[in-house]
Amino acid sequence: MQNLPGTSQLSKINSQVLDPRIPNLSNLDTGRGMMAISDIEAGEVIVSVPRKFLITNDSLTKIYGSQHALGPHQLLALHLVLVSRDKQSWWKPYMDLLPIHFNTMPVKYTKVLVDHLPTALKEQVLQQKENIELDYLNCIKFLKTRNETMIREEYEWAWLCVNTRCIHMTKMDGTVKGGNIALAPMLDFLNHTSEAKIESGFNVRNQCFEIKTLTPYSKGEQVYINYGPHDNLAILKEYGFVLSQNSYNFVLLDKEVWNLYSEIESKQESRILTVLYRYAGDYSIKADEISFRLMAALRLLALNGTTEPGFDRRVMDWHDVVMGQTDLISTDNERKALIMLQDICKKVSKQAKNEIDILSTITETHPEAEFHPFALYFLRQIWNESNDIIEQTLVYLSDKLSRL
Repeated sequence: MQNLPGTSQLSKINSQVLDPRIPNLSNLDTGRGMMAISDIEAGEVIVSVPRKFLITNDSLTKIYGSQHALGPHQLLALHLVLVSRDKQSWWKPYMDLLPIHFNTMPVKYTKVLVDHLPTALKEQVLQQKENIELDYLNCIKFLKTRNETMIREEYEWAWLCVNTRCIHMTKMDGTVKGGNIALAPMLDFLNHTSEAKIESGFNVRNQCFEIKTLTPYSKGEQVYINYGPHDNLAILKEYGFVLSQNSYNFVLLDKEVWNLYSEIESKQESRILTVLYRYAGDYSIKADEISFRLMAALRLLALNGTTEPGFDRRVMDWHDVVMGQTDLISTDNERKALIMLQDICKKVSKQAKNEIDILSTITETHPEAEFHPFALYFLRQIWNESNDIIEQTLVYLSDKLSRL
């Protein structure tokens, strides 16, 4: 690997996967991961990138001025496009380390795969596509003032480079106000795991962006960082991979709950809708948890109709449960709510299994479609994980109903 002049400090980790100093390292499948070449204690700084190696909004202002309407992400991406064209650039070693493509990210999927994304993820991916297009058009306007241009594919690549490897940091003077994003060489060599504990930020005293590990490592182990508490849907959308074990995974049931409301809707039930809007969204389940908001919504929908006597009293009982003053509205209400969730889960499980079946033969049914094999692998994993969560929830619901 060719380093930038005065490269960032990596005193105890090394990006060379086959380091002869570490026994049996060749047996570890880490891709472009970082390896500990000596023991690392909790609290040690594992990466320190000097200020001159950070590409920030502040540093780009010196190049492009401040009299433009481009946001930090737009400007960083545009800068990558222009720098990538300069083969003599001081930044060429860094540019050579950037990915060639992002074909495992849903925003780059062919329509055959996009059609089989979970609904919530599909909506987010379509929004991401729109964001890239709008940012591209804004940058084209700026380039026209410089008598320059670029093609859409160039900008999309650069936009995704920024999106997948930017860091969030405060101003160089250490103030929180005006926080921005930046690019830093070497940091993207560190792989993600949700178990890693780190602290990161710009050290004003030594003018470096630092990552400190709170997790100790032994010589020969891969050193990780943590991108945050993200489920696999978010990780796939933002970074183009998934974790084999992710405790943050969940299944979103917003669409199904609102469909359920639509099935029971009448003019009189508009009073339920008014209350339901106060607890709209985040109707989710995890392998070992049903979200509070989901149960609140289902208990509300399980109330007897608004035309029956005592409805306002029952809403007050529902509110007492929401506020934690009592556990149940009534056994009958709880049973109805759980049966509603059970029916929803059965429908979603059927959909997940159908998607799994379709994706298992998609290369035969659509031989003309071109996509990265990992894209298909990750998408199948997403549906398998969703179905596992739903099946575990169904077991829990069956047991819960048997005891009511």
